[in-house]
Amino acid sequence: MQISTTGNARTGHYYFSFSLQVVFLCALVCMVHPFLQVNKLHAQSQTNAARTGDLRGQITTETGQPLADITVRLHGTGHGTVTDTEGRFTFSNIPEGTYTLAASGVGYHTGKHPAVVTGGQTTSLSFQLNSHTGQLSEVTVSTAQVSSFAGINKIAVPVRDLPLTTSAVSARTLEQRGTDDLGEAIKNTTGVRANTTYGGFQHFTIRGFNNFVLLVDGVRDERHNISTSAPSTNLANIERIEVLKGPASVLFGHSALGGIINLVRKRPSKEQKAEFSASYGSFNTRRMRAGAGGAINNKLAYRVDVGLSETDGYRQSGVNTNNAYLALEYTPTSRDNFYLSVGANKDKYDTDAGIPVMEGGKIAPGMSVDTRYNDPADFLKNTRYDFQLRYTHQFNSKLVLSDQLSYSYDNIDYLSTEELTFNEGMDSLTRTSPLYFNHITKPLQNQLELTYTTQTGNIGHKLLFGYSLSILDRKTYNGNISGSGLYAQIAVQNPVLSQGNIDYYQTQYRATEEQVHGFYVQEWLKLSDKLKALAGLRYDLFRGTYYTNKIDRTHHVTDKGAKTDIPSSAFTYRAGLVYQPIEALSVYGSYSTYFKPSRRVAPNGETFDPEDGYQAEFGSRLDLSKAWSLTGSLYYMRKNNQVESLPGGLYKRVGAADSKGYEIELQGSPLAGLDVNAGYTFTEAKYRPFAGSEINAVAGKTVALAPEHMANIWVNYQLQQTALRGLSLGMGMNYMSDTYANSNNTYVLPAYTILDAAIGYQTGKIGLRLNVNNIANERYFANVIITNQFYPGATRNYLLTFKYSL
Repeated sequence: MQISTTGNARTGHYYFSFSLQVVFLCALVCMVHPFLQVNKLHAQSQTNAARTGDLRGQITTETGQPLADITVRLHGTGHGTVTDTEGRFTFSNIPEGTYTLAASGVGYHTGKHPAVVTGGQTTSLSFQLNSHTGQLSEVTVSTAQVSSFAGINKIAVPVRDLPLTTSAVSARTLEQRGTDDLGEAIKNTTGVRANTTYGGFQHFTIRGFNNFVLLVDGVRDERHNISTSAPSTNLANIERIEVLKGPASVLFGHSALGGIINLVRKRPSKEQKAEFSASYGSFNTRRMRAGAGGAINNKLAYRVDVGLSETDGYRQSGVNTNNAYLALEYTPTSRDNFYLSVGANKDKYDTDAGIPVMEGGKIAPGMSVDTRYNDPADFLKNTRYDFQLRYTHQFNSKLVLSDQLSYSYDNIDYLSTEELTFNEGMDSLTRTSPLYFNHITKPLQNQLELTYTTQTGNIGHKLLFGYSLSILDRKTYNGNISGSGLYAQIAVQNPVLSQGNIDYYQTQYRATEEQVHGFYVQEWLKLSDKLKALAGLRYDLFRGTYYTNKIDRTHHVTDKGAKTDIPSSAFTYRAGLVYQPIEALSVYGSYSTYFKPSRRVAPNGETFDPEDGYQAEFGSRLDLSKAWSLTGSLYYMRKNNQVESLPGGLYKRVGAADSKGYEIELQGSPLAGLDVNAGYTFTEAKYRPFAGSEINAVAGKTVALAPEHMANIWVNYQLQQTALRGLSLGMGMNYMSDTYANSNNTYVLPAYTILDAAIGYQTGKIGLRLNVNNIANERYFANVIITNQFYPGATRNYLLTFKYSL
């Protein structure tokens, strides 16, 4: 793949490169898929000879949620297994005959059902496990079922039985909205504000605070915890996005106050399938995706995805993302499972410093918000490789051991003007504050966990014991910037963006070396059919070492800087109760804490205390039908020991802040063909006074980038019975109230409402969809940097997508 290093070398070169990539990947899928199909037929022919068959199925709750970690056995045989996160199970090479299938788990009585295995065939069954009657009822499985969130809860317990607030963005919603960007996808989630700055850096505000942890298949992405923000590639390999609201330090370690965002990638499947899609839209947007998966033999399955996405962008803020993903699942025995995933991306973004506005948010005379004022030579590049290996062993029906090892290499290379300053006549801008850096981040992580399921009297237990280790090696290279284009002045109207050469070379690097040991235990209890409890405790040992070394042009160290050690440790915990007065309704309350170690070293060598905080929450969940739920929650959050970054590498203490509010969310498919995702959030996040005699200048002010009101809705309906069966219509809305751009509350991003629509048609294996975003052509500001540099939101735009599935 070729990646241009200049912002203006796009149309011909990129289109030709993109076309070659499309042709190559289409050919690859067409060649690989028949080969794997032949391989599968060969495996089946061997099975036929032995007169054995396969048995597979899915187990869900009575509300339609997949049940993970349910023990499934065939009576009279030695065959047993455990359902995966989607509630699915598989038995291979079973002698043909009639069997009794038994399923059991904590919170559910043992259910039994007959199963017939036919030689040379695969028998597929789908059941509901009733927690009250212990019966397995055969059902038709809906593709709109809600995830059990095993990835972010760590235990296979239905959401309705947990004192936690969760949200999800499903693959269906991502496809219906034509979403290819994480920030755009998150706008479908209640209580989360997405912020994209400098062209490609993304960070998120959850319930008023920007302390969150991003996970990829349950593994921490440490970049966001060090630098607050980081680029994210396209979503070609993403199955769904899970969000856990509130502190989650007990299971995932430091820095998770606002919540957890977990990207769940597509998994291998036993059935052979493949899909291809191509899109074209406004701002010369081009996308291509190709994916395939299936069984290589009865023990090994695969999944492969490739995504290419390129756009000139609104205001010529172009993006080019390219990623590839491979997952292999190997099950040598019914008790052992190996899961290997490898991901890679190579992305480039045209940097963007926004539009400088005057006091009150007014636009300078003659300035067009449709103009990007950065030099075309500015760049943001991100190259990333990540590897995950997970092993699971089931000792028996009660005891399961798992270990997940992960490593990633991430390179962010950046050169850009970060500030645009008006000259006295207000008719030109100076490109001030040029910045170059190169982050190279290499985290090694491991999570060892033991899950034990037991019963004491009438009380069911699910215990989780865990140990996590994180070793982080990060170097941030900085350098000198020179050239005739440095500090250039450009006209506000009809600017000439290329102002001469800009060069740089590296002169030093700041090293970050960290080790974190985490020990945690969590227990879920079923006290009765109506009362459940959750409790967890964690102890973290954090040690960070930071220093700056000067280097020459060959990267040899010429001067070693003094090392600063910042050790810290903390206990975090959470506890909660769930009460279910009737089967469909869950009422819960919880209390949880968090901490975030300080990594900052002031120029004078000063360090700062770790942040800490807590959340108290009261909520309820009403499951109106098998795939239709209404969730509401009230919460209070507190964060202490905040430190704010100032220009020039300085820091100031801003004390504590708190956030209180409530959320209402409606998700599901109440009717065949109808999908609804809607929510409203009220948040009041304020800075608090210092406890001592020192005056906090921002006390009583609203926390920056924490809007008081947010609302979202997306409704999609596909006709089921008429002559136009396969036709679908979608409508959506996102509302954001006034949002303060800085802690002093002197600049405000005005409120806005965006309307989106879609129309699609599906016939057989072919699908066509047209998305129109911002159909009212609302002019608004979406984000901000440096107090007064606002980012205009995209004007009305469309995207046409063709999809073919095998």
